Order: sequence, then C-alpha cells, then structure tokens
Amino acid sequence: MNRYLDKRIIDYINCHPHKEDITEIRLRAEKPVQFTVNGETDTADIVVSQQQLDDIFYNICNRSINVYENDIAQGFVTLDDASRVGIGGEFCYSTALNKYILKRLDSLNIRKAKDVTYFENQYSLFEKVPDNTLIVGKPHSGKTSLLKLYAKYLSQDYRLVICDERKEMHMNINCDIIQGIKKADGIMMATRTLNPQFIICDEIGDMAESHNILSAINTGVKFICTAHGESIEQVLKRPPIKLLADSGIFRRFVLVEQHKNSFAVECVYDV
Repeated sequence: MNRYLDKRIIDYINCHPHKEDITEIRLRAEKPVQFTVNGETDTADIVVSQQQLDDIFYNICNRSINVYENDIAQGFVTLDDASRVGIGGEFCYSTALNKYILKRLDSLNIRKAKDVTYFENQYSLFEKVPDNTLIVGKPHSGKTSLLKLYAKYLSQDYRLVICDERKEMHMNINCDIIQGIKKADGIMMATRTLNPQFIICDEIGDMAESHNILSAINTGVKFICTAHGESIEQVLKRPPIKLLADSGIFRRFVLVEQHKNSFAVECVYDV
C-alpha cells in the first residue's frame, strides 16, 4: 500500500504508536488526512492537495484508469492486497456507456485489508456440521476475516465456490473463485458450471442476490454469507435478508464482535 501514498503519510503511519491498529486512511482534497484507529478518528497535521489526491488515485489504478471504469462506477477500487479504496466525488451517468463516470475526485478512503487469524470461541462454529449460515457484525468486527477462516476450514472436506464481487477474498485455498462480477450473477454461474456443495458470499443484501440464492438452494447447494448489522434482529428487518429468513434458508446465525484488539464469535444461533 505504501507505494501509492505520499511520503508524509507513510512517515506518519510508521511513527504512529498504534500503527498496526490503523484500519482506514481518509484522504480529502485540501483537507487534513484522517485515520481510523481502533474505531476512533485520528486527524493528522497533513493536508493533501487536489493534485496529490489525483496522483494517488492514478497510481492506485496502476496508471490506467480506463481498466478500472466498472469498479469506479460502483464507487470503489480494490488493491492487490484486497484493501478497498472507496471513492468520493461527483459522478455523472453516461447513457452511452450505461454506467456512472467519475467527473471530479474529492476523496479516497483506503480501508486496509487485515486478516484475523483467530477468533475467540471460533470452534463453536467450526465444529458444528456446516449448514446455511449468515455471519452478522458491525463494520470492522471481523466478518470477512471469519468468512475466510471458515472457508479455509471447509475447503478441506467440501467443494467450495467463493463469489468475490469486490475482489476482497484474497486468499490461497483449494477452492473455486469467481471474481469481478455481481454476486447475483456469480451465484448462478457457480451453480450451473462448478457443482459446489457450498457457495461463499461476503456482504449480501441485494434483492437479486436473494432471489438467486433461493434458486440455487433448490439445486442442493448451501450458502455461507455475511451481512452488516448491529444485531441479528436488525439484519433480519432488511427486505432481501428477510426474504431468505422467511423462506427458512439460513439455519444458523453467527454474531461477531471486536473487543479492542481481539475478535470473537459472540454467539452461534441455530434455528
């Protein structure tokens, strides 16, 4: 990640007493740089100019912004290490290209990918017979990391397909991965061509995804998914998730939490 950033920012990170706990770097044109450290905002005495912001973005796109047009149209770019860069600015819709075009860049939020290698109480999930599962947690609670750990655990005995729309499931395990396309389309592609026993999806919440999960379930495939939420009850109020819950798809709900520098499986609830 350092190869994209201004030397002042790199030096600030290297000197930070909690540099390992920095999860986000927020860059805004002509504004002070901000860092998210253990969920708290830390504002540095560093101002990034519009030109510097544009240069950083150009480097993030490997000096070929056209290659990343589809990702930019969705408001993000994913780095090689699976860190995600959110994009703020003015977008306009191109009817000719049928997608949004970034007209003016105002800000970048670099969310550092951080793999958690152990969760307290993780075997309360791992040692159960695997079933359709929804992992729920707040931002930075470790949902994606637990999903990766669980996928690695399951890949030893089951045929897995990971539908990785945002290219964030950066891992080296013995499974099939479909990257760079919408999860709803990836689910159908995996079901038709790869004969999985389990499909892994991070951050579900789109109605098209829910409909395709329902279709795939009828072929015998099972799903391990994550969703943002303060609680399981809150997540189940969202129409796409409620559709799946009301259909009896998910047989297991998992709540994850971050406690300062540790991560935990708070509860595993079977229905």
